Amino acid sequence: MEEVKNVERLAEENSSIAKSEKEATSEMKLLAKQTIKRAKAREMLVKNEIELAKIRERLAEKTKKLVEKKEKVKGLLNIGNDILKMEKDQAIYNERVAEIQTKIAEIQRKIANIETEIAGVRLKRANKKSEEANERDNLAKKQFAYVKLVNANAPGEKISKAEEIYLKIQKELTKLETDAMEVNKNMVEKQNKLADLKKELSEKLAEREKIRPAGISS
Repeated sequence: MEEVKNVERLAEENSSIAKSEKEATSEMKLLAKQTIKRAKAREMLVKNEIELAKIRERLAEKTKKLVEKKEKVKGLLNIGNDILKMEKDQAIYNERVAEIQTKIAEIQRKIANIETEIAGVRLKRANKKSEEANERDNLAKKQFAYVKLVNANAPGEKISKAEEIYLKIQKELTKLETDAMEVNKNMVEKQNKLADLKKELSEKLAEREKIRPAGISS
């Protein structure tokens, strides 16, 4: 009878866990959807950053050409050296900012890609957990059915069949749990890669903040 009580306790726990897993699965799917939205927003940011960098590059190039022209006729037009230096410095500033912005955009693109991958893995994990929760719920029902037969002194053949059924489901559940662990390992690997990219991004952003036009200190 002690064995039957243990099965009953397991059934109660499996039923409770299955319910919690189903609730968690809903949140996991929502998280995956939000991660995709964030990745798409980051992709838009990347496009804007690249476009801004290109504009700065063009501006720097045109400014340098303009300065060259002014230098040739500075005496004639009475253009001061301070003005020319200021325009040169601004061109250099725009070049440096454009260069770092392009690097930042590339990192942002990598982050967006890995976030999209993570969202896919999260969705896959949510589906696995949903499958696992359903199987666990089914296991609990079969365990309760087994306990009910034993307590009702049902024929041994029926009891054995009921036990065989829940043990088979238990084995299948173990396989699902193993599969879920593999998906989770994949998730951890991608999250670590994302953390490295965000660290690299932080360093580049700090580098960007240090760039100042000539005559302006941080």
